[in-house]
Amino acid sequence: MNSIRQLLEFFAKISRRGTITLLAFCLVGVIAGCGQSSFGDLFSSSDTTAQQTPQINQPTPGGTRIAMLLPLTASGKAGEIARSLKEAGELALFDTKDPGFVLVSKDTKGTSAGAQAAVNQALSEGAELIIGPLFAGSVRAAAPVAQARSVPLVAFSTDRNVAGNGVYLLSFLPTQDVERIVDYAVKRRITRFAAMIPRSAYGNVVAQAFKKAVAARRGRLVSLERYTRTEQGVEAPAKKLIAATQTGKLKAQAIFIPEGGKILRAIGTALVKNGLDKKKVRLLGTGLWDEPNIGTAAALTGGWFAAPTPSSKQNFVNRYRGAYGRQPPRIASLAYDAISLSVALSRNTPQGQRFLPDRITNKDGFAGVDGLFRLTPEGLNQRGLAILEVTPTQAKVIDQAPTVFDQKSAAF
Repeated sequence: MNSIRQLLEFFAKISRRGTITLLAFCLVGVIAGCGQSSFGDLFSSSDTTAQQTPQINQPTPGGTRIAMLLPLTASGKAGEIARSLKEAGELALFDTKDPGFVLVSKDTKGTSAGAQAAVNQALSEGAELIIGPLFAGSVRAAAPVAQARSVPLVAFSTDRNVAGNGVYLLSFLPTQDVERIVDYAVKRRITRFAAMIPRSAYGNVVAQAFKKAVAARRGRLVSLERYTRTEQGVEAPAKKLIAATQTGKLKAQAIFIPEGGKILRAIGTALVKNGLDKKKVRLLGTGLWDEPNIGTAAALTGGWFAAPTPSSKQNFVNRYRGAYGRQPPRIASLAYDAISLSVALSRNTPQGQRFLPDRITNKDGFAGVDGLFRLTPEGLNQRGLAILEVTPTQAKVIDQAPTVFDQKSAAF
């Protein structure tokens, strides 16, 4: 293992300005011979052996150059997530083993001005496709520049308002989770719903989608409480929700909680403390529940949530963890799928035709780390989601994700 890491560190020193090319694949045979995968950071900016840089940064004849725009130097959690997205993209590039594919990393700095500068630089270097940015504001800044050059942009934002006109969102869109979990619940004869939803832009989107999904299936929304996203901020709304839905004549059969992490656990605990009867009321959630240790939260056991099938992403998680020594954040798989999709679309296709709209929005979709997905002409995405139930040990699939899309409609 030490020898592998030394080789990778050596290669990192000769890979400047965020570019991975043919030389990277010279290491694949060495790594494969060691019986396990371990990939280092190939976006190093070290000056060692700088005289080789011009050859490294040039794509092979007929090759494909794309750019990934991320807030690499942003402070706090944003920078950490950006690093994980970059690393997942690197892992995908190694897995594709395509020597004609060039990936360039550009730092948006987490600002609109930074995003605009990054996309301008990427396009001036010949990028045929832009992956990212991460934030909606950065997407808005970068999109017009890419659109003026007819270069598509596949972003990670969850803001539907930035999609369209050559901008495609590969993110986990919360409305799909809502539709899937409500549909499943109604088919199990749950018709009376309550909800605990955060006071945030995300919460506003989810609240609207939830109301619409329940009404469309002739269900009834008994009560909806909003909360501030702190462990203390959920206490009073949880108490009020239980009082409104468990003591009156019209009792809720399910409580929807589109939350994750410690706030989700705090909500579950607060609901149980205030009298939630889990034998009569089912807790429902979204992909935010998709956490490795969700089963350790006793208040959530028995709850249902919509998410990609765990087995489809486990190989990616294991290999990422083996490569970088830590668990990838939930959205890291998006970068892996974005790079894999880019390589697939570029193979055996001449420049100028690789990323045309009809290719990006292939109705058959693509099999990704998180299962089946496809991008739509409107710039959104559709995913095949499973339904999972929380058990004391783990979340188990109780309703499988679809494996094919309906070719005659926007459904499965």
